[in-house]
Amino acid sequence: MDIYNILTSKIPASIEEFDPRKKKLITFLNPHSYTLAFKNTELFKGFDVIAPDGILVVFILNLVKAATFKIKRFSCDMTSIVPYIFNIAIESKLSVYLLGSDADSVGQSTKVFKNNFPALNITGFRSGYFNSDAERIATIHSLVAKQPDMILIGMGAILQEAMAVDLREAGYTGAIYTCGGFLHQTKKEINFYPQFINKINLRFFYRIYKENGFLKRSIKTYPTFCFLIFCKVLRLEKKRQ
Repeated sequence: MDIYNILTSKIPASIEEFDPRKKKLITFLNPHSYTLAFKNTELFKGFDVIAPDGILVVFILNLVKAATFKIKRFSCDMTSIVPYIFNIAIESKLSVYLLGSDADSVGQSTKVFKNNFPALNITGFRSGYFNSDAERIATIHSLVAKQPDMILIGMGAILQEAMAVDLREAGYTGAIYTCGGFLHQTKKEINFYPQFINKINLRFFYRIYKENGFLKRSIKTYPTFCFLIFCKVLRLEKKRQ
């Protein structure tokens, strides 16, 4: 099974599929991470939900009718699922652990979250950088022992997906969400995107403005994403004929 088939078999139909009480292993694919996932398909088989992240991904998947329902954009940030899962965590008294970004950024983001969600039980946080494999393994064992109810992992694709799968295989039983650059983006304020930018779906262009290297990376990976998707669709159409 290739990444296209894995993705389209795990697309969420509604936000309720992100409920942390369901204890799912959840990741998100944008055009950049899709091109990386193309070379790491085995890693993604272990996820319960793979959500299309980005207007371009959603547009193309709907165009090729990749699901029987209308696909929606879901992202692990404040414009999408994070308010939903944080509010459930507060209501259900679930504990949250933050893993990712550099030590300074994740510490600052934790303060931002506590200021905006004072009742949220953040039981710990640490950076997503490890000095050795032994330190990474020790972190996994520590989290398995603590068993927080949910973990957000922001280490970038494919590192965050590998960490999520390794945590599950090591015995962690709670909900896991990969969140890309979210822990870095929120180190100064809770909303990375201005309201009008989010409302008219200009998040991609805002990231070009705010994040060094984002445009260069996108120029390399977005055309590749489109090529891979349409090649897969053409092969599927030929099989049906």
